[in-house]
Amino acid sequence: MSNYYNPVKIIKTKNWLHALNSSIENLNIFSPIIVTSIGNRKRLRLDTIFDAESIFSDIGSNPNFEDCMNAVEFCKKNMFDGVIALGGGSAMDLAKVIMAHLCLEKSNIYELIGYKDKFPQTIPSIFLPTTHGTGSEVTMWGTIWNMGERKKYSISHQDLYPNVAILDGKLLLTLPLDISITTVLDALSHSFESIWNKNANNKSTEYAIKAISIILQNIEGLKEDPYNADIRNNLLEASTTSGLAFSNTKTAAAHSMSYPLTINYGIPHGIASSICLIPLLEFNRKLMQSSLEKICHSNSLTYKQLIGKIESIPHGIIPYTLNKWGVKEHQIDELVNMAFISERMDNNIKNLTKKDVKIIFTSVFN
Repeated sequence: MSNYYNPVKIIKTKNWLHALNSSIENLNIFSPIIVTSIGNRKRLRLDTIFDAESIFSDIGSNPNFEDCMNAVEFCKKNMFDGVIALGGGSAMDLAKVIMAHLCLEKSNIYELIGYKDKFPQTIPSIFLPTTHGTGSEVTMWGTIWNMGERKKYSISHQDLYPNVAILDGKLLLTLPLDISITTVLDALSHSFESIWNKNANNKSTEYAIKAISIILQNIEGLKEDPYNADIRNNLLEASTTSGLAFSNTKTAAAHSMSYPLTINYGIPHGIASSICLIPLLEFNRKLMQSSLEKICHSNSLTYKQLIGKIESIPHGIIPYTLNKWGVKEHQIDELVNMAFISERMDNNIKNLTKKDVKIIFTSVFN
């Protein structure tokens, strides 16, 4: 893959509401739907900023088919001409389902996910991340879970790229430290997955290396001073930069292996997607040596020190072994079989066998 593409306009600001109002005006949006979480709705007092009847906040920690159907029904009661997503990955991923519904005028979630033709119309959208992990503000896809099927789906379409991403670290200042670390690990996973990826190009790898370096240089500061706006802005930049990287590559083995961990054990996505990073780094190391050298050189680290730095990120803050999340050793074989369901596994730069995946899961068991 030699060509890089990403159409999202990124605005860095210290006044998210001013930037949002300007973007709404520039995109000629008159009646937007606001997609957010209940927590953000209260914390940011969104009912005092927008019409309460335009705010959809009925979202779980992982957007599922029921959330999507509720959102579609909510849209049917209104005439929306734009989408504003203000939240973490759940709000932004759900917003993309809403965008597809408004563009296609279809209500069946499977039809919205499966539609691949050119949209007959498009709708302007503005995304404001309130975590520094998802990168969804600069990608064209979202993750949707069907809890009845115990299966993960992806909605993906060129017309689902947001028009504008607004970055303001102040939106993250009250994010609890454990969730902050979890989302940082998600961004770190996105970055490494973009490098050890068959779809990588020079630009995506450049973005990934930059994101990794920003994370490594700011993670200790986050732990020491979670209310530091500069550090939050830096980590938000890292998250969006990692999104710019994997927006062209998609994710790979780490994410493929994460889905059964989330669906079966409720392991938060940022933890599930990163828990196997170090053994996967060892597995892919020889095929990404040039990028590793750049990462180590930029951060004045040896390879061993890099591993130590990554290992220290969750230490003492969040559980980071499979057994601490309720996985039993005899269940690893089932996890291995489920890890190959996703097409993401095929993106890994080096092909993994079930034996390889079992070794990796076992290495992070306790």
